[in-house]
Amino acid sequence: MSDKTKFKILKFLLKIHQAVILDHKEWRYQLQKLIEKRLPIFELFLGVLAIISLIYTQGFQLSEEDLVQSIRYDRYLATIYSILILVKLYYMKWSEMDWREYVVDLFFLAIIFFILAYRVFFLHEYDFDADNKGWTAYIVIVQVSMIIASLVSLSNNRSYWMFFTANSTVMILGSLVSIIFIGTILLKLPEASTQPITWLDAFFTTTSAVCVTGLAPFNISEVLTFKGQVILMILFQIGGLGIVTLTTFIALTIQKGVKTKEEVIIQDIMEADNISTSSRILRGIIIITFTVEAIGAFFLYLAWGDLGLSTFERVFVSVFHSVSAFCNAGFSNFPEGLQGADFAKDWFSGGVVMLLIIIGGLGFRTYREIVSRKKQYRRHLSLQSRISLQATIVLIIVGTAGIFVTDIDYWMSKDSWSETLFQTLFTSVTCRTAGFSVVEIGDLSSASVMMMILLMYIGGAPNSTAGGIKVTTVTLLFSYFWAQIKGRDHVHIGWNTIQDASLRRAVIVFMMSILMSFVSIFILTITETHLKPEDVTFEFFSALGTAGLSRGITADISAVGKIVLAIVMFSGKIGLFTLISLLGEDEKSFEYRYPESSILVG
Repeated sequence: MSDKTKFKILKFLLKIHQAVILDHKEWRYQLQKLIEKRLPIFELFLGVLAIISLIYTQGFQLSEEDLVQSIRYDRYLATIYSILILVKLYYMKWSEMDWREYVVDLFFLAIIFFILAYRVFFLHEYDFDADNKGWTAYIVIVQVSMIIASLVSLSNNRSYWMFFTANSTVMILGSLVSIIFIGTILLKLPEASTQPITWLDAFFTTTSAVCVTGLAPFNISEVLTFKGQVILMILFQIGGLGIVTLTTFIALTIQKGVKTKEEVIIQDIMEADNISTSSRILRGIIIITFTVEAIGAFFLYLAWGDLGLSTFERVFVSVFHSVSAFCNAGFSNFPEGLQGADFAKDWFSGGVVMLLIIIGGLGFRTYREIVSRKKQYRRHLSLQSRISLQATIVLIIVGTAGIFVTDIDYWMSKDSWSETLFQTLFTSVTCRTAGFSVVEIGDLSSASVMMMILLMYIGGAPNSTAGGIKVTTVTLLFSYFWAQIKGRDHVHIGWNTIQDASLRRAVIVFMMSILMSFVSIFILTITETHLKPEDVTFEFFSALGTAGLSRGITADISAVGKIVLAIVMFSGKIGLFTLISLLGEDEKSFEYRYPESSILVG
């Protein structure tokens, strides 16, 4: 070897020594920066792969060989994800680490170590056997790890796919469209239904679930499998709370907090007074929601003890109906819904469902004020909460009386006054966007139908799981109308003067709902000539108010009609936010006015 070659080798070794030993702090710092920049994207990619794997294993009928390969793939994926967690923990400053922020990551690592140990020490001598309880437990644990990996990765990196804008309206629209798209695909999976359903029916049902409406072109209990019903329940739970609310709550649970841009969006959605309280309000909403749903499911479980269901089936139908009632979704997985003989006269289960509907329709702000009892609300609730409570009570009483009077012969034919009172009261409550029914709506008179349309059109409270134009909108419109008759310059409710911006928004919502009603009903009368006009009109207002009640024509509606109703349901779900955002006040202030003119009206 020549001296020149030896010199080059020595120079190369010195460079390595310089880079590895002497400059190790610099290259470690650069490596850490690279990992911090690229790790979230890679983590998000693994989360997407985990979701795809879950869809593949749970949505398709797999052979034993395919299932083994899929589970092996899941285990590799989970192992890679655990390595990412270890890398992330390695570069953290241990003295500044808040272990509460990494509880989920550490729990996931524990699951992975358990999976590997379980596979090596207990299942190494066995081939796959579907009847082997050890293998069944192993598959369940691996699938649970995939669920955790997907939820954590998507929540940790939500800024890449959710908080891409500071506009809350765009956020709500984008999240709902995305969930509808994903839900449509999930309902089309072979394992989600007992018989093939069309893409249009899957889209219509998903839209109905996400918009917490309750309309469906087929019988849920007969067409959807257990997995399909679980998918449906998740969809209307997301629709009731919102994907932004749920993912942010997961992020708040596993992290210290959220970014400022996310706080601004949450503040807008939660109607918080300031940014500092928005996260606390969100936590309270989630806790109240799941607590109320759990209590409702418990009492429904007690009420339905004599239906001949297994313990698992009884738990599932109780949870399904509790979530559906609180979210005002109106879906039922009983063959006849709540119209069956076991439910149509049952005050216990019916009372629980009515309470869940009412609580869900009051609005998050109202029952947050009632439960929290903040200092500023010790003596009085806010005006919005008082309007929501008073209007809800009035509409339930007036609706019950109106439905009874407009169809008195039908109700008097019932076996007892108790049954009559229960069914009229339940019908009045459920018209407030819930969608459950203990009577056949098609048997009611036209006058009763008109009364129900009015209730569905009004709906529930703002920022709640209910739909309609909202009770506050109707209250402001009547107050504004009365003030104009009296010649007053301002609208007063109690000891409060209503802002002009709120009045303009109420008028915009009302006018847009009238315009949408005319255009949509006009199209439906052209496409649905085989159906009665009053039935089509009822179906439209049920979709607009996201009520979900039907006179039995949903399955007979044409393809064009289903698309129109899907658009109407979507508009009814996000209408208030969208109308305010797109048609709200012009922020430009002009210092001039054109000449005034007088126009005859009326």
